[in-house]
Amino acid sequence: MKKWILLVAILNTILLSTSLAQTDNIKPLEKGIYLVVGSFQNKTNAIKFRTKLKSNGENAQISFSDQTLFYYVHIRTYNSVDEAITNVKPTRESTSFKDAWVLAYSQNAGMTAINTIPTNEPSKALTSEESINTIDTNIVSPAILATDKEESKIYLEKVEIGSYNADRFKNEKGQYKFVFNTYNSVTKSKVIGDINIIDPDRLKFVRSVKTHEVSIINNPHNQSNSLQFISEIFGYKKFQHNVDLDAEIKGDLAAILKVNGDTLEVEFPLLRYDQGEVIVMYNVFFYKDAAIMKPESQFELNSLLELLNEKNNYNIRISGHTNGNAAGKIIEIDNNIPEYFSLSQATKDKKGSAKKLSLKRAEIIQKYLLNNGISADRMEVKGWGGKKPIYDKFDRLASKNVRVEIEIFPY
Repeated sequence: MKKWILLVAILNTILLSTSLAQTDNIKPLEKGIYLVVGSFQNKTNAIKFRTKLKSNGENAQISFSDQTLFYYVHIRTYNSVDEAITNVKPTRESTSFKDAWVLAYSQNAGMTAINTIPTNEPSKALTSEESINTIDTNIVSPAILATDKEESKIYLEKVEIGSYNADRFKNEKGQYKFVFNTYNSVTKSKVIGDINIIDPDRLKFVRSVKTHEVSIINNPHNQSNSLQFISEIFGYKKFQHNVDLDAEIKGDLAAILKVNGDTLEVEFPLLRYDQGEVIVMYNVFFYKDAAIMKPESQFELNSLLELLNEKNNYNIRISGHTNGNAAGKIIEIDNNIPEYFSLSQATKDKKGSAKKLSLKRAEIIQKYLLNNGISADRMEVKGWGGKKPIYDKFDRLASKNVRVEIEIFPY
């Protein structure tokens, strides 16, 4: 009896595994032209949607794109873009697929899409060069492409663009999904940091979000229905985009705003500081009365280190500042122990002026850079004490007087 129970259990496991494999049945996105009725980041949701469609008699399939990381549920394939576009309108009008759209994919040309239906206006035949100059490749990310493999050329099919609908990017709560892509404009390497979001109508700070992560942004509900996105990542110049959420994505806006499925991606090609500029290290923090940094200072220090390694023709002057000129205790590290971020036992207390404290703070940053391979002849240090305040020492923002500034000058 036990053997029979074990055998039945094994058979059930095999049948279940086979069923799951059949249920999964997701193929990589291959070259073709598809009529898409749903796109999902979550595989389970894509499978559930396909199952529902199959129960209604639709020949629904799922293809996964390793470029967008989306699962596309499609119900038909076509031999040409023209044929696909012609079928979008009747599909929308005669079925429940009101948001059906066409996706064309070629490994050489990349993935392309369109969300609109053709108009009845006649169109002349276009050369490939005319097409490239005519079609807005950012209606949906990107536009429609087809590839002629033998000639290794990319052609754009003639498509009449319908009315733009900004609401397609909102979720059911009226929120937008954004990704902020910050990168070095020269090396193209990814830059990690924060983006500040501002309501330009109310001149109000909304919040900060991380770069290169999906962020859900609330509808601003302001008169202009717009937001400002500001990058102030240390080591790079301030970069700002004003985005009208109702505006059609074309022209200048298309240069910085891309569409990836239901996500809006904002591009930030960041520029390094130029020689002669002064950078404030507001995210380098010191313990009270100490020339010893707090651990959270390391990120900005490493950003400075990265800048100096990238721009080996830059020299810097490191200037320390305090809030006021009162003398007092100064806690600093033992010179024999390279401990920059801890009030450990390897410290010594002295008395000194505010100017001396500010100098010691500049020197600790210099020591950190020296210890990480930056030559001593590329750095100068200066302690100003409280002689160059940004705010009055009794102002509510007086704590910002305590800072380190980096001035860049030629090697």
